[in-house]
Parts: sequence; structure tokens; C-alpha cells
Amino acid sequence: MSEVFERGCRFACRHFHFLVGDLKAYRKKAEASVSQEFMDSLNFTGLDVEPYEVLLFSYAGAMISFLIALVLDILIMAFHHFSFGEMGYVTLIMMVGITVGLPVAALQFISEYPKSKARYMKIHSLGDIPEVLSYIVMYLKLIPNLENALRFAARESKTSLGKDLKKLMWDLEVRIHGNIDDAITHFANLWGKWSDYLKRALHLVRSAVHERSESERTLTLDRSLDVVLEGTKSTMIEFSSKLHQPTLVIYSIGVMIPLALVAMAPAAALVGFQVTIFQLFLLYDVILPLILFFYIRKILLSRPATFNPPVVPEDHPAVEHINKKANLVMAAVTGGIIMLPGIFFILLDAFPSRGVFSLFSGEGTILSAFPHTLFLLWGVTAAVSLYCLKTYTAYKKIRDDIREMEKEFSDSLYVLGKRIMEGRPAEEAFIHTAETLKGSKLSEVFSRTAFNLLSMRMNTSEALFDKKFGSLKYVYSERIRAIMRLFVEGIKKSYTAAGIAIVKVADHLKQLQEVEKGIRNALGTLTSTLRSTATIFAPMIAGVTLGITKLISTVLSGQDFTALLSE
Repeated sequence: MSEVFERGCRFACRHFHFLVGDLKAYRKKAEASVSQEFMDSLNFTGLDVEPYEVLLFSYAGAMISFLIALVLDILIMAFHHFSFGEMGYVTLIMMVGITVGLPVAALQFISEYPKSKARYMKIHSLGDIPEVLSYIVMYLKLIPNLENALRFAARESKTSLGKDLKKLMWDLEVRIHGNIDDAITHFANLWGKWSDYLKRALHLVRSAVHERSESERTLTLDRSLDVVLEGTKSTMIEFSSKLHQPTLVIYSIGVMIPLALVAMAPAAALVGFQVTIFQLFLLYDVILPLILFFYIRKILLSRPATFNPPVVPEDHPAVEHINKKANLVMAAVTGGIIMLPGIFFILLDAFPSRGVFSLFSGEGTILSAFPHTLFLLWGVTAAVSLYCLKTYTAYKKIRDDIREMEKEFSDSLYVLGKRIMEGRPAEEAFIHTAETLKGSKLSEVFSRTAFNLLSMRMNTSEALFDKKFGSLKYVYSERIRAIMRLFVEGIKKSYTAAGIAIVKVADHLKQLQEVEKGIRNALGTLTSTLRSTATIFAPMIAGVTLGITKLISTVLSGQDFTALLSE
């Protein structure tokens, strides 16, 4: 989405600069007029655009939206022979509302996109807090050096929070902050506006480093992690509890209102209220979707992320061969072939036909009872489904594999850590762990690690992370790779300390998984209702309602109401 936005800004500057006159003068005026929040949002999101480009893009978007609405208005009026009386006042009101509302919505959406993007990134970065703080805490339990712990977390995290940590370390290098205590205080205050529990946890981490005894330091570090885990859980539970009313609104606008209006259509015709196909089109395909889009977007922007999905790199062996353009062409061709019968029958209905073609058009013919537009719907559905299956099935499989490995990882760490604590060498510990977890995906990884240590005479770091032969070469879980790097760092200090730390890491991972499971269960109650309604009840109710509507229309069309009223 960010790339599309940047391209749109550049396109607007090239082709719509006439809207603002002198571009250089407008550039200075725009930079002076935008708020500091807007500039901070551009810097935080990393969007490669300037304020005047965003504003110009918003003007261009509003202009294009207005032209689209105008073309739609002209087509509707042409269908009604440009007769306002034939159109009806309801259609006119809808047309005016869309013609005015669509450009305003486009202007608002585009001009506020940097702020929305920054707010979205900050809120979703909260989901990375437990993992990032786990890296810091686990490192400090091995080596009580706060600066190195922050460097480790910044290096291993690829999230917005990790990028902010990298910037913090850079600011420390160039002496913007006097020492590490000042730096972490600044970072805690910066993110404290979005997450009070992160602020408290960072202050606990800072105080833990200055504890005299190791037991007190460990206790304080564990407390900081508990604060973050409880904070993440309570934040998500609070959000899920507030979702009740928005869910009802979405359910009403997206399901109940459309079904109720369809059911009311025959009754409206009885009392003389003419409902046209264009009124239904404007309401169902333009107005309601736009209202739902902006309302759902507003809700999702306030949703705190818990645990972000694993990132699949484009150079992964299972996805690097995927050609999205070829899949798009294949899906479009397949959808077009499925749509051909529908187009054929619609054209037959539109134009008089003779001979054998007359069997397929008009009332009382073979296919008069069959809705021809179903072929169009099937074609679009088949095209979208085929493209998604061909393009994203591999990504889903990889993500599922990564989640499965991460689920097994905490148990494997416990076995590995216990073996290391007994004073066994690393290669024996890896062999024992592989045999204990035989049949799992991680068993192969640990077997390969032991092979590298014994047969290829590599050290632990090379056995795990060597670019050519490393056992983690095809493991794309950032969490697993980061913890194994921590394991390598711990071994440099002592085997016993590394074993103790790894066992504690296993406990931390179990806690993270329990929090994630609890949050999913809390949201599952809400999402399951919407899912079952959308997939089962709404189509069933709509089908029954439309069938009744068709039956009533057929019966009423055969009645002579003038004769009945005169009697």
C-alpha cells in the first residue's frame, strides 16, 4: 500500500500540477501549512514523499472521484432518458450524495494517510513488545550489559519497534544521549504515550542492571517481562470487550439492513413506492460498502496487535518461483471463460433473436428461469479464488510450518537447556534433543546442527548460522533464530549459565504462547458469530427472501388492481 501511495503522489505531481499553479511556491506553502504531527508521521512511516506531493495527490484523488461519480450520474440519467420525473427523487438524492461524498471521502483518506499509517504502525508495534523485551531480558540474564542487550534486541527485531531501538542506539553513538540510562528513559517516555506497560517494564529493566545480587536482578527482570505480558493481555481483552457495539453496527449495516431492505421491496411496491434497479445498485454496491469500509478501517486502526504473523521473504525457495503476473493472467482468462455463457445469454435477451437462438431467450424458453448473471458472479469468484490459491497457498503453508516450529521450540529448548546444564557438550545436547523430539520439524534442524559440529568441525555459531551449511539456513522464524543467537552468546560465557538461561527462555516462550492463545480465544467468540452469519445464515436468508419476493412479484403482476379497486 505504501508503494502505491508513493507512486500516486509522483503521478499527481507529473500530471495534476496545474491544480496548484506554481509548484515551487506551493511546495513552500505546503511545508509551512502542515502540522508537526504530519511531518513526524512522514518521518516515522518512512514514506518517500513530501507534504506538497501528498496534498496534490489528495486534490487529484478528489478530482478523479468526482469525475467517476459524474460519469455514473450521466449513465443513470441516460438510462432514464434524462427525465428527472422518471428517475424519482430517491435516486436523485442518492446521486447527489455520492457525487458530493465520494470526492470528500477521497480527499480525507489520501490527505490523512500518513497519519493513519503512522498510528497503525505504532499500534501494531505494540504486538512486538513482548518479544523485543524478551530478547533484552534473556540477554541481561546471561550478560548484565544493558547497552549490548539493546543492541542485540535491535539487531534481531525487524519491526518498527526494533527500528526505533536501532535509531536509539545510533543517537547514543552520536552523543545525543549522554549515557544508556538517559537513552532508555527517553525511549520509555517516547513509547509511553502508546504503551504504559512498556514504559514501566523498561524502567524495571534499567533498575535491574544496577541490582547488586544476581537473584535480585533476575527477579526484577522477570517482573518486567510479567508486566509486559499482563499489559498485552489486558490491552487486548479491553479491546475485545469494546468490540461488542462496533460488531453490532457492522452486523446491522452489512447483514441486517440489506436483508431487511430486500424483504421490504415487495411491500414498497404495493404502497406505490417504486424501487428501481439503480437505487438498489447505488445503495448495495456504493453507499453501504463505503460506509462499511471507513467504519471497519476506523476500528482496525485502533486494534492493538498482539503477535504479528511470521514474515516470509521473497527469496524463499518455495515462493521465489511464483509469478504473480502470470497467475493474474491465468485467473482473468479462466474467469472470462466462465463468464462467457452469461454474457451470451444477456446479449440474447437484449437483442431479438431468431432460429435456434430463440430457444434460449425470452419468456417461457429453456433458460428463462435461470439467472444468467450467476455466470458473471461465478466468473469473478473463480478468478479471485484461483489467483489467491495459486499465489498465496505457498505463503500460508510456510507460515503454518513456522508457527508449528515455534510451538515445538519451547519444549525443545527445555530439553536442550537441561542437557547443557548437566555439563554435556553442545553436540551431544543437540543429538539428545533431536532424538527426544524425533518426528518433529525441529528434530531435523538439531540433527543437522550436531552433524555440522561433529563431521564438519564447525563451532556452534557456524553450525547454526553458516550461510552455506548452517542448520538454520531454511528456518525463517525470526524468533527461533534470535534465541539461538542468544544461546551462542551464552555459551561464550559458560555452558552452565547458557543452560540455565535457555530453560528460562523456554518458560518465557510458554508464557508468550499462553497469552497469545488467551487473546485468540477472547476474540474468537466475536469473530465466529460474524463468520457463521456471513457464510451460512446471510446467504440462506437472502435466498429465501429473494424467492418470496419473486413469488409475490409474479402473483401481483397477474392482478388487475384497477378492476379490484373499482369493485
